[in-house]
Amino acid sequence: MQVRRRLLSRVAFRLLHPFLRRSHFKQGDFVTFRPEGFVAADDPSALLCRNYYEVKRLRQYLARMSELGVSGGRSLEIGCGYGRLSAYIAEYFEEHSAIDINRWALSRARQCYPNISFVQGSATALPFADQTFDLVVSWTVLQHLPNHLVGKALNELIRVAKTNSLILLCEATFYADQQESTAHTHDRSPDFYARSLSPRPLLVSEYLSELDEIPNMVSPGRLMLFGPAVVVSST
Repeated sequence: MQVRRRLLSRVAFRLLHPFLRRSHFKQGDFVTFRPEGFVAADDPSALLCRNYYEVKRLRQYLARMSELGVSGGRSLEIGCGYGRLSAYIAEYFEEHSAIDINRWALSRARQCYPNISFVQGSATALPFADQTFDLVVSWTVLQHLPNHLVGKALNELIRVAKTNSLILLCEATFYADQQESTAHTHDRSPDFYARSLSPRPLLVSEYLSELDEIPNMVSPGRLMLFGPAVVVSST
């Protein structure tokens, strides 16, 4: 039933997509969003509902840090937009950094959350040192990178993450067997991300089923939690 609902939702999006083009725009090779385009919600009640279930699941993942031996030192959010999830992530860490290419969105985020470090920059050239973060999050961001850039972004993500860290992705995967799903979304399989982030174990791979069960709503993508990198001994 959920698969059917997801398929119908994506088909409806495809049919309506020509009328929704104003919600996003190109900035060089990258896609970014206008105020009304950052979150797929028809009205305030839908936005609050979506935010509730996304934050609930996000907190469930972050609560696993101690059992996985991950510290709550520094976290990074790639593609933070106007900071919708930033403050929730920051609750679990001593220092939270968030990066986006959208100058307007970052301006709004800084006004709302002055204790968080918001940086303008690209996912393919992160302005941070190697092995800096205990958590790296990409929430519906990598799916907007074209194929010739996504590998570079993943390499950057790996570079700035500590070996003993968590990587949390929420990305479109449903149409991974098709070359393109929409004009600005590139679905890739969980296996693609697992290979790219190896030797990190994929601990969680699931949709946000609560949203799939609500009429006219759908999971923002597949949620994938990767644990600390597994070091293979040569002896």
